[in-house]
Amino acid sequence: DGIVPSPEWKKKNFKGEAWRLGDTYHTAIGQYGFQVTPIQMVRAVSAIANGGNLVTPHLVRGAKVDKPISLGLPEENLRIAREGMRMAVTEPRGTGIRLQSLKTAVAVKSGTAEVGKNNEYVNSWTTSFFPYESPRYALVVVMERAPGKPTGAIATVHGTLLWMETNTPEYLNTTK
Repeated sequence: DGIVPSPEWKKKNFKGEAWRLGDTYHTAIGQYGFQVTPIQMVRAVSAIANGGNLVTPHLVRGAKVDKPISLGLPEENLRIAREGMRMAVTEPRGTGIRLQSLKTAVAVKSGTAEVGKNNEYVNSWTTSFFPYESPRYALVVVMERAPGKPTGAIATVHGTLLWMETNTPEYLNTTK
């Protein structure tokens, strides 16, 4: 199970410490005690992309597909989340701006954490969905202890989609 910190969680795990406003801020951006697996994250971003329906991923073609579960999220909230993820690609200081050069419109959320004795490594994640206007795919890339700049996961998504645009364009709607 994943962990989304809450006031109750903090009291239980930090000997009765009170929840502070900063705890809310850190949790909202996926830090503090927030813990999810890549599969949990790809399910979450899929629900944002598809209008609020939680789907169960399948790894085998032709597997029995369970009916999606409606999360009952307001469409306005989902629209804001989708637009924010797209802006990470389209805005000049967006963390996913490297993806702007693709033919495929992508929406992304990235995250990094510096690790190692001297912060010489980076844990880098990216979760995305595409094509933006008519989402068909969600993707999560996780790179642990990668050397260098905190762009590893974004660079991997870029390379993957660039390969798809060249080699399997039938899977992508290549309009920006």
